[in-house]
Amino acid sequence: MTKSLAAVVFEPGEDVNRLVADFAADLARQGFRLSGVIQISAEVESCECKDTHVLDLETGAHLPILQDLGKHSESCRIDTAALAEIGHLISAAIARHPDLLFINRFGKLEAEGKGVYEGIGEAAASGIPTLVAVSTRYLAPWRQFTQGLDEELSCTARELDAWWQSVASVHPSVT
Repeated sequence: MTKSLAAVVFEPGEDVNRLVADFAADLARQGFRLSGVIQISAEVESCECKDTHVLDLETGAHLPILQDLGKHSESCRIDTAALAEIGHLISAAIARHPDLLFINRFGKLEAEGKGVYEGIGEAAASGIPTLVAVSTRYLAPWRQFTQGLDEELSCTARELDAWWQSVASVHPSVT
């Protein structure tokens, strides 16, 4: 039985952002109603980290999710205000009942019950097909959170396509 909540499980070095962005673009071209956010990263010359933002799939807006804390900062750069905004986007998207909801990550903050943790739970409870990227680093807390109510996918286009075909065949809301 296909589950509507899926985790794209990725290893360090796998380009999950590109995989998910390509998958979303392909579904959008097919006319599916997509909502939520996908993560986009770009190299930044001023530091050794990446400039990370999310793309709102409905509006095309790019929302930065990292704070500039200076070149030598060792503090968490995640912008909690941006995560709150993403949480609102997720809740609003659920209310519109898209064919597929994307949530950029289950990461460190979500593993601690923070970040977009509640939004992921809300999406799972809604029954809307939902795709979340999960690093192998956070797989144990993800499994504790989902209690087996998700489907884990490897970081490949073939796995995403197979899951989507299965979900689309059993969800009457998918157009």
